[in-house]
Amino acid sequence: MVSLFSDIVLNDITSSGKYDSINTLKPYFKNKYVLEAGVYAGLTVLSCLIVVLILSQKIFNFYVPDNFSQLINFLLIAYPLGYYYDYLIYKHKIFGDSLDEYYQKLGVGHWGALAFSFSIIISFILQKYFIRLI
Repeated sequence: MVSLFSDIVLNDITSSGKYDSINTLKPYFKNKYVLEAGVYAGLTVLSCLIVVLILSQKIFNFYVPDNFSQLINFLLIAYPLGYYYDYLIYKHKIFGDSLDEYYQKLGVGHWGALAFSFSIIISFILQKYFIRLI
């Protein structure tokens, strides 16, 4: 859900035309409904997250982080895997040519890994501090 929402916000920011580097995503969002692009982002994150969950269980003996120390360990797996997923998206043109300008300007891997890590951190905070209150 965090990835879906983040992608919708990113789509809105791209539409504003205020930020050069983010504007490179215009071709990606151009022929997609807002919700469609958000679902693609969510599915991409989910597929990578499943691998992180499995690796975290095997390496650290937990699936989902319950404290900040576990979150750091979780991110130690998530960042490189997010980097690799971003590379695979680029290399195999998973979304066609629509991300070529983005990758040319911002590079491959780092921003995808940061976005993945961001969604994990926000999800952790929501689960740890807000959902338990409900």
